[in-house]
Amino acid sequence: MKKIILLMLLLFGFGYATKYEIVHIKKGRALNVRDTPSLRDSVVVGRLAAYTTNISVKECLEDRRGDEWCYINAPKGGSHIEGWVNSYYLAPMAKTSKFSWLHIQNFLRNFYLADEEDFLDKLQVFYAFPMQRYFNSRNVSLMELRQKKVRFYKRWPKRNYRFTYLKILKRKPKYVDVQTTVRWRVEGHGDYQEGKDIQKLRLVPSGNSFKVLAIKYLRHIVYPKPKPIVDENITEENNTTALSPIDKIVKETFDGKKYYIKAGSFFSEINKNYLTTISKNGFSYIIQKVRQDNKIIRRVFIGPFYSEEATIEALKVVRAKINGQAYIQTIIH
Repeated sequence: MKKIILLMLLLFGFGYATKYEIVHIKKGRALNVRDTPSLRDSVVVGRLAAYTTNISVKECLEDRRGDEWCYINAPKGGSHIEGWVNSYYLAPMAKTSKFSWLHIQNFLRNFYLADEEDFLDKLQVFYAFPMQRYFNSRNVSLMELRQKKVRFYKRWPKRNYRFTYLKILKRKPKYVDVQTTVRWRVEGHGDYQEGKDIQKLRLVPSGNSFKVLAIKYLRHIVYPKPKPIVDENITEENNTTALSPIDKIVKETFDGKKYYIKAGSFFSEINKNYLTTISKNGFSYIIQKVRQDNKIIRRVFIGPFYSEEATIEALKVVRAKINGQAYIQTIIH
């Protein structure tokens, strides 16, 4: 690597507490962040979209060609990107930029991106507590939000959110009301859901950024899953579920509601020993095949059971001996 003579300069006459935004980058493109202040002899460590705001500058240096490079720190989701960028692409944020459409959009992109990560320890970065509203709950504390997130993250460890629409409903000195549209897909334990949410959020200023004070659904849409390419099947040799005394009574006056325990999902043929273990524990099962992204998923449901009480008791056995992540699913016939 060629030796570069670097000179420490004052940054545009502003103190380093000033926040900056990206300029001279076309919409849809991104600015490369590099590990060293050089175009040729550097590695790209991250990229900043054209809308990025709220950037901190730690220092600026000039190389012998006269190009000025600045070491920046920019929020991205629940973390940050740090590295060198050419100062040509930076401009100080005006005071009015704090409530600008771009600055609000930048905060919300990071807000939704952070929910793709396991960001439980720093939720207070994005939320103002106690929250006036969190979907159907009111006056939600940090501990309550953590508990809700933990349950959701365990159920869906893989999450993807695509923030597609922003409308500013109201701007006030103490808050901003916005409407957003987010397309999402969550996956976990061989299952998935996808859909679209239209939400209303109230944002309150916090330093150079915002915090979410309230959030509620205007519409929560879950897209239907593809129909099974093979109907549910159950063979006589696997029809061994022992009915409890409660189930025997319920079955005689069966109201059309059956309970199953989802015991696993497989992308290949199911191991026969796994199915034998289910049968040896006194359960029957259904194998359901569905197509997902040109792949066949085989889902194993234990049951049926004819009462919630019997299903809960069976779930204890299934989790202890077959699959610790099993859960109850109701099927209406």
